Amino acid sequence: MDLSFSFNTQTLLVQLQCHLPSSDMSVQGTIIEVDVSDLGLVTQSGKVVWGKYAQVTNHPDRDGCINAIMLV
Repeated sequence: MDLSFSFNTQTLLVQLQCHLPSSDMSVQGTIIEVDVSDLGLVTQSGKVVWGKYAQVTNHPDRDGCINAIMLV
């Protein structure tokens, strides 16, 4: 099943730096938490989902932006 959607969201927090743990730079493979409150996602109990994890798939220092895949 392919869910190909694009969203522009804000990064809330860098969760895991697999390559440079002491650095604050995001690199390919970094796990980030993004703000998904504007997407209207709710839990089964009806609470709004504020943040979801995503994994960076590009090199932000070269591209000037972060591309990431949402983790389910």
